[in-house]
Amino acid sequence: MLIHNNERFNINNEFAKEVAKGLNDKQKHISPKFFYDKKGSRLFEEICMQPEYYLNRIESQILKNSVDEILKIIGGQEISVIELGNGNSFKTRILLRPFHAKLKLVSYFPIDVSLKMLKKSIRDLFREYANLQIYGICSDYVSGLVKINEFMKLKSKIPNKKFIMFLGSSIGNFDPEEAMNFLHSVVRYVRKDDLLLIGIDLEKDKSILDRAYNDKKGITAKFNFNILGRINRELDGEFNISNFEHKSFYNIHKHRIEMHLESKLDQQVRIGAIGKTFYFKKGETIHTENSYKYSLPRLNRLVKKAGLQVIRNFADPNKQYTLILLKKVSNTTKS
Repeated sequence: MLIHNNERFNINNEFAKEVAKGLNDKQKHISPKFFYDKKGSRLFEEICMQPEYYLNRIESQILKNSVDEILKIIGGQEISVIELGNGNSFKTRILLRPFHAKLKLVSYFPIDVSLKMLKKSIRDLFREYANLQIYGICSDYVSGLVKINEFMKLKSKIPNKKFIMFLGSSIGNFDPEEAMNFLHSVVRYVRKDDLLLIGIDLEKDKSILDRAYNDKKGITAKFNFNILGRINRELDGEFNISNFEHKSFYNIHKHRIEMHLESKLDQQVRIGAIGKTFYFKKGETIHTENSYKYSLPRLNRLVKKAGLQVIRNFADPNKQYTLILLKKVSNTTKS
């Protein structure tokens, strides 16, 4: 079931507006949320299978190792599982299987901006879990939480206790101030007994990070180039993708991986849907993604400022990645 799909924002209009703004800025940029069309989502799944890309592998193992303790903390109650950016829901299944088997009642609310991926994920999950209540929301994350809260008020058989997941270190795509504001927005729509599980990539040796975002097969490069291909397909763009080069590196001072598309020559590119031509100098870049990496002290400061407190910290033995289980600080204003 899809909730309020008729209220879904117009992706193409938003895409055109943000591309026009981003390519007009001094440092040209495009939001990483536009990576995930059908082709981009498929390429990201391929990235997750590359040996250099440790994040998916380690996070999946942490989920498997921590599920029993998470179930103890939930305490056998009914639960509504909400996933921010579910993708193919592969890692979600690691929790859904035992949740569905051991809890009295489970509802699952995937929130994703990609309608195609959302529909596919729902179909696949219905085949595996015939009795699971699934309600998909095609929306941005905060708007999706608002819709879920409204939906819960209308449906008596939906568990009120929420278990919100934000996996894949997606929080790292926000700069620290944006991450704090985002988490603070999420906190507005949770109650004191709700739980949040957030995946965070930790600081580590630069060489490990650089390899993870520059895999030998070049899948990450294809993923990066696809954002130009998407402009060509959806916005009548005229990018010659061979005139750009994939650049990805760890910025030690800013604690982040940066992904760019660098122009190999002086060139101009027209985008028909925007009705404008954009100029690129040789060596000029389009900044397409940041992926911030955290130390545990910086991570603790971030969640505290957002009005959250850590219940458990599930990390791998080498402290490369962590899943933090959070709840709302009791004196935070209720929604």
